[in-house]
Amino acid sequence: MGHLYTTREQFTPEQLKEMKGKYTPPELVCCAGSREVEDREVVFVGIGISDLAGAIAKLVHTPNAILVAEAGYIGFPSVAVLVSPADNSAGAMAMCHQSLPEVFIDQQSGFIDAAYLGFAQMDKYGNVNVSYITGPQIRMNGSGGGGDIASSAGRVVYTAEFNPRQWVEKVDYMTETGFADGSPDARKKANLVGGGPSSVVTDRGVFRFDPGTHELFLAEVFPWQDEEDIEDVKKGIPWDLKVADELKVLEPPTERELWALRLMDPTGQYTIANIMDRPLGKIIMEGKFNLEGYNTFLELSDRAIREVLDFVT
Repeated sequence: MGHLYTTREQFTPEQLKEMKGKYTPPELVCCAGSREVEDREVVFVGIGISDLAGAIAKLVHTPNAILVAEAGYIGFPSVAVLVSPADNSAGAMAMCHQSLPEVFIDQQSGFIDAAYLGFAQMDKYGNVNVSYITGPQIRMNGSGGGGDIASSAGRVVYTAEFNPRQWVEKVDYMTETGFADGSPDARKKANLVGGGPSSVVTDRGVFRFDPGTHELFLAEVFPWQDEEDIEDVKKGIPWDLKVADELKVLEPPTERELWALRLMDPTGQYTIANIMDRPLGKIIMEGKFNLEGYNTFLELSDRAIREVLDFVT
C-alpha cells in the first residue's frame, strides 16, 4: 500500500496537543507498522505487536497479502492476536498447514517478501540482540527463528516501543544480522540471501536505513512531534542520529486501523499497559476467581473471533 502521510499545517496547535495524548504507544506502533506491507506480498509475522501490525495490514490495507506463521500456517486471515508461534487460532481458515522446517526452507528459497520482528538491542546498522545482556546478565528468549528470518526474508520490519536502553553502539550479542559493520556488500559477503532491515517502527517515529551507508536515520514522525521532541529522540540514541532532510509526517492512526487493532486484541493483552485496565484485570478486580470469570473471558474472546470470521468471509 502507499504510506499515509500528512502535514502539521493541517492541524491547529490545540488539535496537535489533543492527539499527542490520544493514542497509546502500542496503537502508534501497530498502526504505523501495518503500512509497511505491499498488497500480494508474503509476510512472516511473529507474536504480539509484530503480529498485530501484520493483522491490521491484512484487514485494512492489503487484503491480498499472505500471512505466514512460524509453526507452518500459510495464508491465514488472522482471527486473533497470536500468543505463541504455534497458536492454533492461526490455523482457522488457513490456506494450508505445513511444518516449521518447511516454512524456513521456503524462506531461505526467497518466498518470504517481508517479516515483522521485535528486538531488545539494536545498533546503528540494524544488528539485533534478543539473546542476553552482558551487564546485568539478563538472558532472553533467544532467536526463536529470528536469526533465520533476518538472514533470509526479503526485508525485515522491526516494531517496538521507543526505549533509549534498546539502542547501543554495539550489541552485546548479534542474534540477528542487519547490515553487519555497514560496509558495502556486508550481507552478501556473509552469504545472507535476504535484504536486511528496511525500517524500525516506534511510537516516536519511523526509522529507516540509508541505502549507501546502511546507517539508521529518523525518516518519519507523527504530527505532534516538534523540534523539541525530535531532539529528545536524538538524545536517546548513543550515536549522532541523522534526521532526514525532508522529514515526512505520518498520518495518525485511522479509525479503521484502530478498529482492526481492538478486534484482534479484545482483551488488551498487548495494547493496554496496565493489566488491571484490561478486561481480564477488571474480571479479577470483580473477584471472579472462578468459573464465571473464566467463562466471561472466553465469551469476550469468542465474540471477537466470530466478528473477524464474519468480516473475512
